[in-house]
Order: sequence, then structure tokens, then C-alpha cells
Amino acid sequence: MPPSRDSFALALSALRSRLRQAIDAPGAAIPINLIAQELRLSPTPVREALSRLAGEELVEKQGHAYTRPMLDGAALAELYNLRWLYLARVGSSPAAKPGVGRFPHRPRLVFSSLLAQRPGEARDVVDAMMLDWILKADDLILAQAFRRASERLAPLQFAEAELFGDPTTEAFDLARLYDVGPHAELRRALRSYHRRRMAAAPALVRIAASKYRPDIV
Repeated sequence: MPPSRDSFALALSALRSRLRQAIDAPGAAIPINLIAQELRLSPTPVREALSRLAGEELVEKQGHAYTRPMLDGAALAELYNLRWLYLARVGSSPAAKPGVGRFPHRPRLVFSSLLAQRPGEARDVVDAMMLDWILKADDLILAQAFRRASERLAPLQFAEAELFGDPTTEAFDLARLYDVGPHAELRRALRSYHRRRMAAAPALVRIAASKYRPDIV
């Protein structure tokens, strides 16, 4: 009997959150039975959810196990560059105008105010701002591809914070440019944001791996 949609949705949501928080070491097997016990589910919906996430490249299937992906510096730099290329497409498209097209009823968010209310969530606010920017292109496939790249990068947020320090100032600068423009300056800032991370990709990989050294587990 297949798992219920509610069980599958619960498992999928929990696994997405687990991956964003980088709970498992890069390359480590996802503990299916433990997660199932924590969620009070059978292992079946957890496996079904992991199969979905493997299709999104958020986990990898290794035999009967699912593992958290392990990126090297070059692959991580390419992933940051890919997300920047998605962002760069906005503004070059004739449909890239606020308040039109497929998403005309999105609320107008003032991201600098949102960040002032929740400074501890600077990374989440920046991610939401970039997604809002992508949606201006009125391209659902582009939006989906951007979300997938962002989800793959999310586990690196803790390594970014350790290497670059408090993300709040950088986030405020981006939010201010998003809210008041000019958007040409925002595009340059977003490019610099990603190039900074591309240049630091090997160090970010090392920091992410060092969290799981045997002597500190």
C-alpha cells in the first residue's frame, strides 16, 4: 500500500529542512529509520520523499542508501555561478516587469523592513528577495531551476557565516538596492555576492567538512 499524501508531505518537508540545516555530513547516508521514528512514520514515505529529492539533486542514491551530496570546490563554484546566471536573466527579458504576467498578485515586499524585523534571518530574507526578483521574469521554468539551485546551496549558509562573518550588513545592502534601486546597481551587487562565494568555494567546502571531524562529532 503506498504512503498517504499527508505522510509523504510530512516526510518531504522534514527532509528539506534537515538538508537546509546541514544536519548530516557531506557524503553521509541519510538515517532513514531514525527519521521515520522521529516523524512517527514508517520508512516507506521517507524513502519516497528521498526519491523525490534525488530527482532534484538534493540527495544522491548510493545503492539502497541516500546520501547528502559532497561537492568539491570547483563544483560548488559552478553552482554559485549557475544561480547567478539565472538571476542575470531577469531584466534581459521583455516580460521582466514587476506586477505583470504569471504572478500579478504577489504582495509588494519591502525587504529592508523585513530584514529590520528579523535580522537573525538575513540569509532567508536574501533568498526570498532573490526569488522575488526571479519571479519578475514571468518564467515558471526559470523560477523552478532557481529554487533548485538555491536549495542545493542552502546547506552552505553556515560555512558562509563562519567564513564571511555576520551576513546582516551584506543582506541590508542588497535589500536596500532591491527596494529603492537602481536595479542596474542591484545586478552588480548580486554578481559580486556570487563571485565572492565562487572565489571562496574551496574554503567553504573545507569548513563544511570540518564540522564533522571525528574529534568533534
